[in-house]
Amino acid sequence: MPEIEHPASRLPPRATAQPNRELQSLAAGPRRDSFRQIMAKPLTVVASVMCVAIIGLVFYLQQDPSALALERPEAQYELLQNDGLTEGVPISIRLGPLTVFEISDPLAGGSGAARARQVVESLNTALRELEETPGRFITIESSADGGLPAIVQKASPDSADSLVLVQVTSDDMALAGTDDAKLLARVWAERITDSFRLLLFGEPPEFSRDTAFGGALDTLYVNARAETGKLTSDALSTAFEELPENSRQALTSFPALPPTEAAADRS
Repeated sequence: MPEIEHPASRLPPRATAQPNRELQSLAAGPRRDSFRQIMAKPLTVVASVMCVAIIGLVFYLQQDPSALALERPEAQYELLQNDGLTEGVPISIRLGPLTVFEISDPLAGGSGAARARQVVESLNTALRELEETPGRFITIESSADGGLPAIVQKASPDSADSLVLVQVTSDDMALAGTDDAKLLARVWAERITDSFRLLLFGEPPEFSRDTAFGGALDTLYVNARAETGKLTSDALSTAFEELPENSRQALTSFPALPPTEAAADRS
């Protein structure tokens, strides 16, 4: 199976307000009195207050409705039934109602799901960074020693600094039913990126569209916007509950991946 490349996935910035040209032209009009004289008039004081209120209203109305109505999602983890595929415990990593991927947590030495808690903390940090500084990238990096790949968030594709969201392990690959670490990392990265796009920015899925997860995510996006023409957290919750069972299943479970050609040959 050929190696799978995953380009950096850029998350969209929030919309910014456009300047109100009518107010700008009024402000640029000719003045017959001096500035001090105008500001001293009582009517001018009242007009100034009203102008500030109008500018504030225009700014509010020109914001992207999705950016104003969506609450930042929270990453969480959930222990799953252990089918004995690994020595660890399978754990679902969730973003709102969505399952973005599943990991194996060793739970060795009474660590109490330490790996799952670290992954959840990293995802929530990434969401906060995106909310404060939109336009970041999610991409896949290989370790310097040629080890298993990691999914990271960076300010730009060439940035040296990165936030590691999750690193693939051999047990994760066993859970997913594949020995192709790059394939697994790509699927995880696509699901993370598109979940961030929808839940944080109100954007439709882009990178996972050809999968069952991406198709269900797109249906969720369309249905949530159908009622009012804009995306809100409440509309997303309602649309999720009204999805057909197969679509909800695609969004709440992680599929087993096909083995690589090399694994098929060995069998």
